[in-house]
Amino acid sequence: MLEIEGRTISLSKGQGMILYPGIPHRYFPIMEPWTVQWVEFNGNFAAPFLQSLDFHESTVFFITKPEIFQARINEINHLFSIRKHGSSYDGSQLLYGLLLDLFRYHSSSDTRSNHEQYEHLKPVIDFIENHFDQPITLQNLANQLAVTPHYMCVLFQQTIGARPFEYINRFRIQRAKEYLQQFPEWEIQTITRKVGFESPSYFIKVFKKNEGITPNDFRKMHTIR
Repeated sequence: MLEIEGRTISLSKGQGMILYPGIPHRYFPIMEPWTVQWVEFNGNFAAPFLQSLDFHESTVFFITKPEIFQARINEINHLFSIRKHGSSYDGSQLLYGLLLDLFRYHSSSDTRSNHEQYEHLKPVIDFIENHFDQPITLQNLANQLAVTPHYMCVLFQQTIGARPFEYINRFRIQRAKEYLQQFPEWEIQTITRKVGFESPSYFIKVFKKNEGITPNDFRKMHTIR
């Protein structure tokens, strides 16, 4: 029996499982050979991000494209096995991708699968990832699908589980975390501009809300001495 402190995603022959902290569990093979791979993670933003993807509790699910999911888990485990310089922000980026893959490719009883919903919204996601360092409006996002801004908000909420600007801020903060570690010489004002926030004070406010600490404190925690 295992008891975990962080949230765990495990994979076994096309089936996946999310375990929230403190949930005891056992593994029993149905047939041989039988393997389980897992990734454990935690952090201030872990629970709200999982909930935004509609994973509110421990659950078992089927994976429609296990090869993609498998490759992502292999990348994460390999990265932390070598423990190279910069692995913390590389690992954070890979985990972020793993969670999005989890949302895209886990099976659903809905008429329209999560993957199909996400693919419909993908032009908008791509636009955000390519223009996060610039001002973005709802109309910009709506134009990617030729829909109204109101419908864009509804579609985004149904697919991602968050409002568009919540998602944009999450993406910007993720990039900011990478920049804080990769470029210790950059001032907060420079990073603010690089990730598309209008002012350092607002950037610091959003960063602290998401991460529980200020950008400077985050940088100090992840600086290799």
